Formats: sequence, structure tokens, C-alpha cells
Amino acid sequence: MKMDITQAPFNTSLMGVIRGVADYFRIDISTPDLYGRSGHAFLVNIHDAVCPSGPYCWNINPFIALLDNCGIRMKKHGFFSCESTPAERKTIEDSLREELGRGNPCSMLNMDHQLITGYDETGFICAKPWECDYPPEHLTFGSWEEIGKEIHACFYSFQKTASPDPAFAVQRSMLHAIDLCENPFDHTRKPYTCGKGAYDVWIKGIETGYGTEHGNWWNGTVWSECRKQGALYFGEIARAYPSCTPVACKLQVLFDAMGDALLKISSREEKPSEQIRLLTETKHNEEEALGLIFELSETIQS
Repeated sequence: MKMDITQAPFNTSLMGVIRGVADYFRIDISTPDLYGRSGHAFLVNIHDAVCPSGPYCWNINPFIALLDNCGIRMKKHGFFSCESTPAERKTIEDSLREELGRGNPCSMLNMDHQLITGYDETGFICAKPWECDYPPEHLTFGSWEEIGKEIHACFYSFQKTASPDPAFAVQRSMLHAIDLCENPFDHTRKPYTCGKGAYDVWIKGIETGYGTEHGNWWNGTVWSECRKQGALYFGEIARAYPSCTPVACKLQVLFDAMGDALLKISSREEKPSEQIRLLTETKHNEEEALGLIFELSETIQS
């Protein structure tokens, strides 16, 4: 059994899954809208040691709730470790096969997000987010041997649902962006920090010497992509809602600048002093954007 579904090769692999699901369901929605309406455009999550796990280890439940904004309903089927029993694994495998049989796409997260595109007699067939050795393209039933001894897997399924009024969807996404800044530990937990406080953690990490490591490169790459898509999202809002155009255009400029800065920060060749300067500037841009987002959340109602 194989579904006609393709994962987009985004750096933000979760959004590559969502793009693939939206295309499979033939939902007429742009990529900037997917990032913006789901709230991912506004997320930044940094580990105390700037670990590359930052883009994956945060509370996904608010994202799942907000995904209805995109006409997609996402269901979490649970978390499984290397201690999971054969019976527990068979139960989740049976559930996923049932979902796939109903035409509902599925995905898994173990180190990266992957679409599950089908199954054969031996296991699940998985999409690769990009061309590299890991994560694997197959998951053997029962043993899950391809993902090795380090198993911390989550599984999800997706259904198509009715999209809300576009202005309401935009407003919900703005309120989510505000909540990320005002209540960051509703969205992550130590040793991670999200919201504008993440930049202080990131700066401390650069000062500690993490600026040339893989985690800094990966966080900069992912969060840059999110901010650049956020900029495009605000551009779409500016065109669709004339009363919001001035504020949305300012936000587009700020998010575009943040995206450029975070991409520069990701470079292993960038001087630590310049990385710190760019992170400080980005934090100030986030703070300025927050006030404008609050204003937009009220203006979009008219």
C-alpha cells in the first residue's frame, strides 16, 4: 500500500510534512500561510548548549490546535521509547495502518519529521526530508531496527477539516505569536527557552563557544527559514487586508531582517562578536514586532 504523497524538502521538516499533507488533500494554501497560520513562523526554541534538538523538542500541542487554521486536523498517537513493548508497538502499527487505509496521511518524529507514505509486508515506508543517510526510508514492524537503540518516536495522523474564516485564522496566529513571547514555558521547558528569552540563551551559548558547532548551524538554518516565511506571510496579509497594510508591511521588513540575520549567525565562519551583535539586533526586532503583532491582532477584526 503506497500513498501518492510527497514531503517538501524544507529545513523545518515538520513543515515539510505539513506541506505534503496539504498538497495531498488539495488544500489551496500557500507555504507562507502554512508557516504563519500554524504559528511555526514565530517559534524559536534554544537549548542551553544550543543543541540541534531545538527545532524538535518543544510543546507541539498548541501547534496541533492551531493547524485547524490551515484546514488540517493533526492527531498525536503517542510517544514510544526503546523500552516500549512488542504489544505497544503492534498497537500503534495497527492504528497507523488503519489511518493509511482510510486515506489519512501519517508521520513520525524520531530525530526528524517524516511522512509515512505507506507500508509493505515488512514495515512502513517513510519519506526522507532530504538526501542524507538518516532518517531511514523504512521502519520494520516490531523491531524498528532502522532507527537503532536511541528511540524517542512520536507518531501522528492527519485529516482534512474545514478552514476557518481567513481573518479569524490570521488573528488566532497573531495571538499565538504573542503567547509564545509572554508565556514561553507553556511552549517548551528547561533546558530549552523559546520566545525573546531564547536570544539571551543563544548569546550565552555563543559566548561559551558553541557558535561553530552543529547545533548553532542547525538552529540558525531552521529559525531563519521560519522568519523568512513569516515575512512572506505578513506580505500576504498586507495585500489581503488594506486596513492592516501599514502594520503588516513593517512586520514583513522586520521578519525579513530577522531571517537574514539568523542565516548569517548559522555560519561556522562568522565571528562570535558578529554573531552576538546579530542576535542582539534580532532580539530587538522581535520585541518591536511583538507590539506590531498585538496591533495587527486587533486591526484584523475590522
